[in-house]
Amino acid sequence: MDVETLNSLYSHAGYVTFKEGPNGFPVALITTPHATAVITPYGAHLLSYQFACDENNLLFLSDKAIFSKGTPIRGGVPICWPWFGPDPQNLGRSDHGFARTRMWSVISTDLINNQECSITLELRDTPQTYTLWPHNFCLILKLTVGKTLSLELTTHNLGDTTFEITQALHTYFAIGNILQTTIIGLEGFSYSDKTNDGCEKREENALCIDTETDRVYSYDGHELVLQDDALNRNIHIACEGSKTAVVWNPWIRVCEQKADLSPKDYKKMICIETANTGDEIITLKPKENHTLKAIYSLKK
Repeated sequence: MDVETLNSLYSHAGYVTFKEGPNGFPVALITTPHATAVITPYGAHLLSYQFACDENNLLFLSDKAIFSKGTPIRGGVPICWPWFGPDPQNLGRSDHGFARTRMWSVISTDLINNQECSITLELRDTPQTYTLWPHNFCLILKLTVGKTLSLELTTHNLGDTTFEITQALHTYFAIGNILQTTIIGLEGFSYSDKTNDGCEKREENALCIDTETDRVYSYDGHELVLQDDALNRNIHIACEGSKTAVVWNPWIRVCEQKADLSPKDYKKMICIETANTGDEIITLKPKENHTLKAIYSLKK
């Protein structure tokens, strides 16, 4: 759907407008009294989110991010679905599934008391997706911009067979300095260390990062806090429909290997992902659905 059509159907004066973004990708610009956001229907990918009370963006988006069909965008909030990580069946399919490299459909934008605004996007199965993953589905993302940022990802099984999914809201948070950043709330929980052949370990203390980190935590789903001393802010992360958190920082070596990252990007980003992965596999029978939700708030 072109930008003119999107504006005719879904714009709201002063709140929602559509325009052409990088490489001609359509983007929705959403403004409320509490925050501004930029999201593209390509991958239903949130690119930017800034609270009105903070001069810094909530999200990291690489200066080298590639905007090209078939290529995932580095930064913001990619959607990993219907699998997280490598192809679970070793069929040569892309890491993290196909939802993040498909154009979604905008199906609604809604104002809430002139204080919040939501946009809802949808991805359905096509002959192309069926060759990758032979299931009938409807995947819906509802993004709400307000005093908090809310992302709700709902999977509907529209077919007549049961299927399994793993998934994640792969959020890249912008930070001032990785060495002045602490993640609070994972203490006492076990994790799989992907940088050490998946070795199972236990987090004893609040997490400070000083090396390449790729961990899948099994925890009780309570709120996490990203304490960013360099930017003088705390980001609170709540979730629903998830008892898995993934923490990732590429550090120096991986940044140098990625064409869509700068060598020092590891210093100013950290991924804390609301997920269903590892041992938390979601099984959906015909006509069932599941919602994965992340809610982000800011405290100075």
